[in-house]
Amino acid sequence: NPDDIEKHWYDLWDYGYRYGDQGIYMMGLSGIDIALWDLLGKTNKTSVMQMLGGAVHNSLPCYASLPPLRNTNLVINETKRAIESGINAVKLHEVEIKYVSILRKEFGESLKIMVDVNGHYNLIEALEFGKELTKYNITWFEEPVRPMRDHDAIKAIGIKTKIPIAAGENEYSINDFKKLLDNNTVTYLQPEITKIGGITAAKRITGLTELYNVALCPHNFSIGPSLYASIQWAFASPMSRWIEIPWVPKNFNFDFYNSLPEIHNGKINVPNGHGLGLK
Repeated sequence: NPDDIEKHWYDLWDYGYRYGDQGIYMMGLSGIDIALWDLLGKTNKTSVMQMLGGAVHNSLPCYASLPPLRNTNLVINETKRAIESGINAVKLHEVEIKYVSILRKEFGESLKIMVDVNGHYNLIEALEFGKELTKYNITWFEEPVRPMRDHDAIKAIGIKTKIPIAAGENEYSINDFKKLLDNNTVTYLQPEITKIGGITAAKRITGLTELYNVALCPHNFSIGPSLYASIQWAFASPMSRWIEIPWVPKNFNFDFYNSLPEIHNGKINVPNGHGLGLK
């Protein structure tokens, strides 16, 4: 019975807690939970967003999340393509400062740039890289250090560089997020709905973002249900600020862009449809 989603969530949690609150079990629980919310919405002819309380935003800005390209021409061309589509914000997954410098020089201050290094650096290296980033007015510095869940190191980077920090994609439980936010360093919280326990757990994290007064920016570099679940959640959460759109070069050999939501002037409007909005 999809009506009893909370019960199903806790039954699964109770069954699997001995395996820990991180990793593959939580990802499996997340998938089941998202599917149940989608089914309940379709059964009742309403959206997940409405079941979460309805939209608190008329629209939300999105950014083009580029894959690691490691090529100057590709980075410039994909950024141009994003701008031509109306998106004026990009996230780089690059670990050399030259790419940030090139984009700022090529497109000026109007382009919003996020930098995600996927925990590429140790603490000393991250501090040095962060110092370089301060020259380029970036929107945030994401996953700056390895281990990526080293909360003390994240705090040190935020304090010493004074760059807004984005983190959270590798946290799983609400207790993990509380520990991260207790550092009072993260500006943009990035839970991944396919890791945290799905939409049921997302409701609780929404409350944390309000309690700690941090921006919610769901992390997602996938198409399909995870992207659309993230959008439904974001529109129902008052602290939401950005939606991540995977941005892959068109010569990649799979049908990617037909799976993206409609984007108007760099924004996504309130989602339509039942459940997640996917047919």
